[in-house]
Amino acid sequence: MKQAYAQLRSAFEPVAVVPAPAPAPGLDVRTISREHGRFVWLSLQRLGIHPSDLDDIAQDVFMVVHRRLDTFDRRARVSTWLFGICMRVAANYRRRRRWTREVLSGGSEDERPSALAAADDILVRREQRELAERALNRLEVAKRATFVMFELESLSCNEIAELMNVPVGTVYSRLHSARRQLEKNLARDLARRGLGNS
Repeated sequence: MKQAYAQLRSAFEPVAVVPAPAPAPGLDVRTISREHGRFVWLSLQRLGIHPSDLDDIAQDVFMVVHRRLDTFDRRARVSTWLFGICMRVAANYRRRRRWTREVLSGGSEDERPSALAAADDILVRREQRELAERALNRLEVAKRATFVMFELESLSCNEIAELMNVPVGTVYSRLHSARRQLEKNLARDLARRGLGNS
């Protein structure tokens, strides 16, 4: 009887499990969010996340951080690791977003700008912004991020390479390719609207 009881008890004893590597002191999701939240938000914006979705997608990034924190290589920079997560989350978002359309409703009078600009100016700016966004959205995520960081945020190629954890030559290649593709996309869109050089 004592043998049977011992066998039964041993069946319920905890099995020796190799513990997951403990996070570095002070490295938890809350700390990462506080110290790098703005970086994540700006990175997602660079990667083409629609402004109305930025907060939700940033939360998705930190959910991934929470799940994957134990896999973080402590020798790497947190910002490089976060940017990689941002790129994957943004790529998934853009794949999903391609199949959805947002229906805008009119805002209340309180939400309208107090200083009204000429209607023509507003329409021209809106059309230019739509053309640019459409052309940028056709780029691969890595090319778009490289282009936006270099051309719009004035980061150097070395800074971009460090941030994206790629060789500087890859940054030059992505930048060159993005420029060519953007030029082609914009020319095609302008031609469709009858605004291109014939």
